[in-house]
Amino acid sequence: MKTAVANYGLESAMQLFEARILLESGLAALAAERGKEEHHAGMAEEVAEMFATLANPSEYLIHDVLFHRIIAQASGNPILAAIMETVTSSMYDQRRKTVEHATDLRESAEMHREIYRAIRARKPVDARKLMEQHLRLAQTAQGLERPAAERHLDAVKGSRSTAASSQSPS
Repeated sequence: MKTAVANYGLESAMQLFEARILLESGLAALAAERGKEEHHAGMAEEVAEMFATLANPSEYLIHDVLFHRIIAQASGNPILAAIMETVTSSMYDQRRKTVEHATDLRESAEMHREIYRAIRARKPVDARKLMEQHLRLAQTAQGLERPAAERHLDAVKGSRSTAASSQSPS
């Protein structure tokens, strides 16, 4: 089965990553607030497995995916967890291809450990920031970051349309 990334191209891949960043950073914050010991234990196990599989990227990816799935479960919101599952499963084939070319899985594993620590310590703001940082680095590594000039143009267009719509005719 082809993924949404394969079906819709680069623009959709970038949009999926945007969705993932917004969704998963919020899920990490919720997991820090609501997660139970069983979730913490599961995350710790997946982080340990990531370090154990640094030399095997395809195995590493399995534990990476499971780590993020546990965070979604720990959020206590099955609707958000289902949405996250849809987004991440749409990206799996692309992630499988890019992880094979990864040069530093240790850095990724370290980031996952920091996310886990923030969640376990019940620090939702830190968990959110760390997850966003992790996903933005992953986005850059996969070549799916929108160029800065394009982001700037979108911001300018957005502020113009907001300003125009907030002005009412006299």
